[in-house]
Amino acid sequence: MTPKQRKEALKKRKVTQKSIADKLGISEMSVSKAINDQIVSDRIYTAVAAAIGKPKGTVFPVYYHGPRRRRTSKAFGFRKHANNNL
Repeated sequence: MTPKQRKEALKKRKVTQKSIADKLGISEMSVSKAINDQIVSDRIYTAVAAAIGKPKGTVFPVYYHGPRRRRTSKAFGFRKHANNNL
């Protein structure tokens, strides 16, 4: 789903971002950022998917079904490479 589809699905079910935030004890801005793919939070994704009534993988497919992300930083790799040349 796209962020716009997520918002429409929540609206259709009459669920607000504020109500999700209140249940989780977090700010409404955090929920908004997760819905808009600006932050990654499994906890928020789970709550949003439950509110929409669909599996997490359907609501946030890029995170749950997309390619695995690198865990190392490019800067770390650069330093490692730079030290080998000394």
